[in-house]
Amino acid sequence: MTEALVIRLKPTSSAVASDVPQSIDAEWIAVDGSGARHGNVQSGPLANAAGFAGGRKVIVIVPGTDVYLAEPVLPVKSGAKLLQVVPFALEEQMATDIDDLHFAVGRRDDRPGTPVAAVAREQMQSWVEALRSASLHVDAIYPETAALPVTPNGVTLLVDDARVFVQREATPGAVLDVQPLIEAVQLGLASGDDSREHVTIYLTESVYEHERDLFEGLREFTASLQLKLLPDGPLPLLAANVMTKPSINLLQGAFAPKTRLRMSFAPWRYAAALLVAFLALHVGLNAWQFFDLQRKEQRLDAEIAQVFQQAMPGAPVPDAIGARKQVEMRLNALRGSGPTSGVLTTLGMLVDAMAQAPGASLEALSYRDRATDLRILAPSVDQLDKIQHVAVERGFSAEIQSASPRDSKIEGRLKLKQSGA
Repeated sequence: MTEALVIRLKPTSSAVASDVPQSIDAEWIAVDGSGARHGNVQSGPLANAAGFAGGRKVIVIVPGTDVYLAEPVLPVKSGAKLLQVVPFALEEQMATDIDDLHFAVGRRDDRPGTPVAAVAREQMQSWVEALRSASLHVDAIYPETAALPVTPNGVTLLVDDARVFVQREATPGAVLDVQPLIEAVQLGLASGDDSREHVTIYLTESVYEHERDLFEGLREFTASLQLKLLPDGPLPLLAANVMTKPSINLLQGAFAPKTRLRMSFAPWRYAAALLVAFLALHVGLNAWQFFDLQRKEQRLDAEIAQVFQQAMPGAPVPDAIGARKQVEMRLNALRGSGPTSGVLTTLGMLVDAMAQAPGASLEALSYRDRATDLRILAPSVDQLDKIQHVAVERGFSAEIQSASPRDSKIEGRLKLKQSGA
């Protein structure tokens, strides 16, 4: 059975983003195809892992805090065509320019949505370059949140230092970086209804000993509770899951591994003839589509010119891209940069964030010195997490200060600060 070397990259702050790739810390372990471990967990600089990769597949697990998971409903397509559709399907959910993001698609299951992962292209490039500098030829890269175990008809928590990972059966995995630990656990277990859940919590022995009363006290609030200790940390658990559970491989599109195919095509001459015929048909169809799109583009240019003349009477009509830039410049000038611009920026972001959290309602808002305090009533902690995620993507510092049950919902208090505040 083929063995694999599973490497987990440790989170790094933006303050060390300029460090050389060899300075990245990691931990690694060898497993077989069923996820059974071969040997002990090793840790150290990423370059040290290369000595354990000989003859094995190399699988890398990257920090879940850097990867956004979603399950949009997409057209039934596959491969490169599906990757072309994904950015536009998530465009309304992402505060970051989609041109700055790298997208990857997972395998569909019985749910209506398609698993999708989004990560900053710059961050993805940094990981790839670090692995290449460490002489590691990687077969797959998975986010931590896509490698969490699932508790049937329940919820799984993985406590890893200051982070709490949450996995429910029918939703993508999430990670909470909230202090103190009790608040993160409460947020992870808040499901939005009064029913008790079956809960499985994975944690290290040191965390359990330090927070024994907290975790044992959860038994009276759950339908059932299993506490599973991890003597060697989370890596063996995550490694077993990436080997046995379908996950989203980030090495797609521009980051897909380059392979060379060496074979004789003599036995395939008839298939090659059919391929040429299909290519000719394909080229003909594309040519027809090209001319059809040209006609549509001409109509759109005419409509753009009409709208531009209505918005900016008397001004000469430029090309379509120039028209858009001029209109945007005029709008930016109208917005101004007065004392109310900070409030408007915050409110604009909040409108987009609340749109990503159906059922959530804003109950109170306080703004002072570019800091905003919010009180939000949401169906579940996942909705609060979505609002926080959008705020962070827009450049805000977003902190969930508290989350408590109220009227079968979760009352959350959030504090937002604009960059530079």
